[in-house]
Amino acid sequence: MEAISGSLTAEAVTSNSPGLAQRLRDRFASHRAWLRDLPARSALRLCNHPRIRQTLGLRHARAIERHSPPVLAGIDARIVEALNRDGIFVASLSALGLTAHEVLIEQGMLLADRYAAEARMRAARGEPFLYIPPDWLAEHPEFFVWGVQDRLLDIAEAYIGLPPAYDGVCINYTVADGREVATRKWHRDWEDRRVLKVAVYLHSVDEDGGPFQMIKRHDSAQSDAHGYRYGLASDADLSDRLGQDYRQDIISCEGEGGTAIFTDTARFFHRGKPATARDRAAIFYSYFAERPRHPFLCERTGMARREIARFAAKMPARQQRAALWRDRLPLALRLIPSARL
Repeated sequence: MEAISGSLTAEAVTSNSPGLAQRLRDRFASHRAWLRDLPARSALRLCNHPRIRQTLGLRHARAIERHSPPVLAGIDARIVEALNRDGIFVASLSALGLTAHEVLIEQGMLLADRYAAEARMRAARGEPFLYIPPDWLAEHPEFFVWGVQDRLLDIAEAYIGLPPAYDGVCINYTVADGREVATRKWHRDWEDRRVLKVAVYLHSVDEDGGPFQMIKRHDSAQSDAHGYRYGLASDADLSDRLGQDYRQDIISCEGEGGTAIFTDTARFFHRGKPATARDRAAIFYSYFAERPRHPFLCERTGMARREIARFAAKMPARQQRAALWRDRLPLALRLIPSARL
């Protein structure tokens, strides 16, 4: 009986071992990620210390006062006016007249189609945030280079009020599974005080296709005076911070492929509405001040620094400065590893 009992126990353990092994691997990965992000989380807490945040705020205000951003005209000026007023501006790339956008959309669609099957497989496994692998984008430098054209840098500089850093490009892929997870929940980005994102739809996006949404109400409690705190926001959180009637200021950005969305994702709550009818792919470009408040929470595209340096080597001086912003940080800040995606 003892031998039979031992055999059954071993068989039970063996039959359960794949699930147990996966749980152990997941727990280990989560633990390792927590340890990896510990320096960045600690640095954020330090930056929110009352004395330090006051110093950071005064330094930032002086830098804004000393700098003279470019004076814009036409639709570029209207973009900045809308960003300052509402936090968002939406137009087609054709109306904006930005260079080489046809090639951008065409190549982006090819990459999205290539990634679709893998994205659906990953979503079925429960992965919450999907994006086309950065090494795929590294094979197509036109995506990265498009984001440093002078007009976009001018818009970023005029809105941010300081020379812009360019944090690169990624292509997010949303599977139409209806799940409200990760960036499909209301949140704010954490890189800097102001973060300009330029999103370009690759697919036509309607209400059921996962449109980008934002709430055009600024939470004044998020500042150097009060500190910067981040997290996913529930309906109760939003009602408390923005008012019970915040829903009347939700902007839902529906549009054809090639629609461009300029928005501040740091000052304003936003999300990708869960897609239910069809998948959605969109290119995202990111800009903030060349000395961001939280450099250890930047580098969100996942693209390797060596690839960025390779692209930047062939660029004019202004574009190099924007792309290689990290090189001018103080050594102490450069030593803090960036938090994971």
